[in-house]
Formats: sequence, structure tokens, C-alpha cells
Amino acid sequence: MEQIKQYFEETLTENPHYFSFFIVFVGVLILLAAIYDWDWLFGNVNTLDYNMGKIDGWVNMFGRKTARIISGVFSVLVILCGLFWFWAYEYYFK
Repeated sequence: MEQIKQYFEETLTENPHYFSFFIVFVGVLILLAAIYDWDWLFGNVNTLDYNMGKIDGWVNMFGRKTARIISGVFSVLVILCGLFWFWAYEYYFK
């Protein structure tokens, strides 16, 4: 486990823009899940035990369609943050 941690620390130290690519990837993944209504993100909601900090809490509180819209907007914000991180590193931190 320590070797994996050391590998990622060295990689991110040498190439910090990889982190922005990861952020954009996660944002695109969530956006695709919201657009295509993927069950692994929005399905199998347990109405007895849910947490508002998770997607199933949003589905129970607002409905599946509204939770998809909220997730889509959130994912666009995540993508923009990743692009800003890349832009800021390229132009301000080099």
C-alpha cells in the first residue's frame, strides 16, 4: 500500500496536470450517467436507509429525474473545475 501511495505522490508531483484530467474524467462519467440514466448510480434505492450526502438520498427526496438533473449540473461544474485547474497550472504555476 505504501508503494502505491508513493507512486501516486511521485506521479502527481512530476505531472500535476494529471489530477485535472482525473477530475474531468470523473465529471464526464457522472454526466454520462445522468444523461443515460444508468442504474448503477440512480437505481436500487433503499427507502428505509438513505443518506442525503449520497445519490440515493437525492432520488428519495426529489425523485429520479430531478436527481439526474442535479447530478448533471454538478458534473458540469466538476468538469469546469478540472479545466480551470489545468488552465491555472499551465499559465500561472509554471
